[in-house]
Amino acid sequence: MTARHDHRSGFTLIEVLVAVAVIGVLTALLLPAVQSARASARRVMCANQLRQLGLALHLYHDSHLCFPPGSYVMGPSFPMQTGWGWGAMILPGVEQGSLHDQVNFGNGTAVRSNLALIARPISLWRCPAEIAPDQIEAFPLDYPPFFLASGNYCGSDEVLAAMSRVRIGDIRDGASRTLLLGERMVQPGENGSLPFTSAWCGQVAFADVYEYRSVPHLSPSRMHPINASPSDALCFGGRHAGGANFIFADGSGRFLNESMDVVVFESLGTASGGEIYALP
Repeated sequence: MTARHDHRSGFTLIEVLVAVAVIGVLTALLLPAVQSARASARRVMCANQLRQLGLALHLYHDSHLCFPPGSYVMGPSFPMQTGWGWGAMILPGVEQGSLHDQVNFGNGTAVRSNLALIARPISLWRCPAEIAPDQIEAFPLDYPPFFLASGNYCGSDEVLAAMSRVRIGDIRDGASRTLLLGERMVQPGENGSLPFTSAWCGQVAFADVYEYRSVPHLSPSRMHPINASPSDALCFGGRHAGGANFIFADGSGRFLNESMDVVVFESLGTASGGEIYALP
């Protein structure tokens, strides 16, 4: 009789440890590249969403011969307005016609049935890189707490201001040199900061008072540079490394670096300032 021996192949402990070490090194090398690719994709998606909003604003201009008002808001010594802003005006142009039809534009944004509507998030208004929730909760002094849809896209005051009616022809500095829209970070109200956002509805307006938790438009300012602070309600900025996406009044898009000259940034926010600067 002959003896039969089974020869089983396998890894030794040293081989397993070497393989684990190699996999760990490869993961460490690949992870930053993967994260960078994802960040780049989110930035591109954000720019595309801004372009869609810019296109819808131009469609509105073609129909009404002017851009919509940044918001229907007047100062505290004037009669109350409804608060609806440029975002609500262009809902039909971004495939949100059904939501537009539900809005009662004769009432304030936070009056009766409108209060529930302004809490409804719209993905187009949220940058893919935003980490805040899709709603923020506000606590007004004279009204119960309410939810408000968060958004990252804000108008530039020279074109989309309170009660404005700006035409392309009014932009004397040139539509390709004047900002129309830009990114803003959402502040959900953490660590003692007051919540704020750029909601699609515009300004929050109750029957007798405005509630300043939504900022539909602001001025590019040297005092509030890009990405200066995530808790600064007067600051354009995004969650992309190095800067934020913007749309100019001609519909073109550009990523503006947070280290750009603040005087140039401020000049891009004027429509008829007469400044002459090379675009960054």
